[in-house]
Amino acid sequence: MRMSDVIYMPQAKWKAGERRAFKTASAQSNRLVPAFKITPAGSFDPDEQRVLTPTEYLQRFGHQLAESRGRRLAFIDAELVDDDRHRRAVDVHPLTELLERARLSGANAAPIFSLNSSADYLKAVRRFIERDRNAVVCFRVSLQELEDIPTAAQLADHVLELGGAPAQTALLVDGGPLQIDDPEDLAHLLAIQMGRLIARDTWLRVFWSATSFPNKPKMSPGMLARFPRSDWSVYEAIIRLKDEFSVVPMFSDYMLEFPADYNPIRVSPTAKLFYTTEKEYIYCKGRSTKVADKYGNIFPVATQLSSIAEMKAADYSLGDSYIHRLSAGTGKTGNASMWRWCSTDHHLAVVDEQLTKALGISRERLAPVSPAEQLQLV
Repeated sequence: MRMSDVIYMPQAKWKAGERRAFKTASAQSNRLVPAFKITPAGSFDPDEQRVLTPTEYLQRFGHQLAESRGRRLAFIDAELVDDDRHRRAVDVHPLTELLERARLSGANAAPIFSLNSSADYLKAVRRFIERDRNAVVCFRVSLQELEDIPTAAQLADHVLELGGAPAQTALLVDGGPLQIDDPEDLAHLLAIQMGRLIARDTWLRVFWSATSFPNKPKMSPGMLARFPRSDWSVYEAIIRLKDEFSVVPMFSDYMLEFPADYNPIRVSPTAKLFYTTEKEYIYCKGRSTKVADKYGNIFPVATQLSSIAEMKAADYSLGDSYIHRLSAGTGKTGNASMWRWCSTDHHLAVVDEQLTKALGISRERLAPVSPAEQLQLV
């Protein structure tokens, strides 16, 4: 795959459900590159059915990435495992361990770094660049940091100091969680700041990222709530105002996650499904898996979700097919990982359809990598 073909960089937590979604999203596989946030070890592993030690957690990364992406590129942000606990688990810096595990497994991982990266983390990035001068990296800059950087040369210096080059660097301008009343106002601001610092044909690829996904909304079991996708509305405004931009950025979001709560959790999950429409995020909440029908509590959730007017047909994506099957209330219930997978698989299909239309790109509908049952989706 070529970075020049990439139009979408979803930022994703390193969870099994998201990893499966990138495996099944074959129709978009050459148009997207995930940016994985490697969360700390300590959560329950659905594949191993236990909590992995930090050493096991880091060492399994390569195989898991290869299962998710094959040889296609994935960016990884390892800043949350850049601590004493994870450093003691391996003989090298955790970022180096992850990159080497990926290489040995035949996967293709490249690092993300930021202005907040530690000195040791940046040394690991430098080692990666020195090993392969043709390798690409990703430089994440927050919207506030972008406003504070005075010149284009100083922005580029952060890459040059590591031995890299902007032409081999994907620049991710990250607005984080945003609630926007007027998307065009923000698009005008972005055009000014990006025009000041980002010249055409300087960076490998430029992305704009934000999310309006809700953070822990107060909902009771049986509720269905809707939240505006203002992150997409901002990108639509960018496309409308594209003549104001020195470089029109490609799209990035946080998919169906709020960028918080990265620490390990060990609680019984709640039956819930998320659903992305062209304009909204829909959150459908059921009962805890600790009570009554336990994991069977997902059936009424899927039934309620399937009744909305925006529900796609079962053949829209593998995720939609799975939700329709759950709505019938028969068969296997799946688990929290699978519920996240089907929601995310659908989200990727929606974004791909919207992006290709907005950018005027032909959208080829490819068959899934393999049938759902062969991916152990149920």
